[in-house]
Amino acid sequence: MYRVYDRRVQLPIKISKGADEQARLRRLERWPREAGTTVVLDESGSNFNKLVQIYAADYGLELGEKKWDVKTEGESIKARLEIPMLKSGEVKGRAVMEAEIPKAPSGEEGNNAVYTADVHYYIEIDEQVLAESTTSGVVEFTL
Repeated sequence: MYRVYDRRVQLPIKISKGADEQARLRRLERWPREAGTTVVLDESGSNFNKLVQIYAADYGLELGEKKWDVKTEGESIKARLEIPMLKSGEVKGRAVMEAEIPKAPSGEEGNNAVYTADVHYYIEIDEQVLAESTTSGVVEFTL
């Protein structure tokens, strides 16, 4: 597999200071599913969901079933999303989002506690699919 997209970002998550500890924890655990894939990642306004669809379309791949894994370990919450990219039912790529969110806020802003999520987005595609896409649609001619 070759990594065609790779981006690491730190994203703020704001939660009201008035929320109790359990409510904050639940909100942090839900954040990757609710907002983690829709954060704007580049100047074009694309988010991870859009990028995955664009890459799949560009390489003639279909998206498989999303697999989520969220664990609360020690002082942080770790979340992982993996979306298989398929061609004729075989996995030929994958889109992955990995997030780590500390349970302790990194600061405050107004009436909110601010938590900083470290998020890693990447998309990998099989080398054979990449090679096929570079030769398809090329017009041959002789001089």
